[in-house]
This record gives sequence, C-alpha cells and structure tokens, in this order.
Amino acid sequence: MEIQHCVRCGRGLKAPQGINTTGDKAIAIFVSALTVGIRPRIKSRAQRNVFCIPCAASISLGPAPEGAFNLAVYGILCDVVSRDKSIVDAAWEQMAKPSAPVKRMPGSKPDKTLEAPVMKVPALQIVG
Repeated sequence: MEIQHCVRCGRGLKAPQGINTTGDKAIAIFVSALTVGIRPRIKSRAQRNVFCIPCAASISLGPAPEGAFNLAVYGILCDVVSRDKSIVDAAWEQMAKPSAPVKRMPGSKPDKTLEAPVMKVPALQIVG
C-alpha cells in the first residue's frame, strides 16, 4: 500500500494497488496520452491521480472550472458522484469525523501483508 496525496488539498491517502485491499476512500483518475494520426502509435503509461472524497464531491457540486483539461476532470467527477449517493455520504462522514477508522468495502478482504510479522534479521545475508 502506498500513500498518494489528494490533488486538491494534499491530504495523504492510503491507496492500495490491488482490488482485494481497502485503503482510504478516494476517487482515482488515470491520465494517459496516445498519439493519433501518427505511426507508430505511441501510448504513455497511465498516471494515477487521486482526489479525497470531500474534494471530489466539492468539485463536482461546484461551478465548472476554466480550461479544457480541468473541464474534462470536472465532467468525470460529476459523472462518478452523480451515480451513487454513498459518495456524498462518505464526504459528509469524513468531514464530520476525519479521524474515524477506515471501514472495508463490502466483500473486500483484509490485506494479509499488513498483518505479517516484520523480520528483525534479513532473510538473506551476504557473507563476504
């Protein structure tokens, strides 16, 4: 699990890499580039940016920003937030109780790697 920072407010969010682990509630937006009309077609690696739920809800419920890229991200956030009432509920919950423990998503499993004991001595030692 890595820590990624909200694009808007900078709050550190635990962002899991797999689907079976649960981190902090957030909305991830992936940005990539792809050439069009040029051969060979080149695609960049996708870069993941995260918004904490309160920032995502705030952006989507506010006025549209200026700039084509900002407007595209605004449209994506509006679409995601409008699909499920639980996103706005989660935003209110985080704003009311910011230190509340993280709840797992229904059906998710705890990350066993976080429960594993930490080795005090490296498993492999190079003897010179």
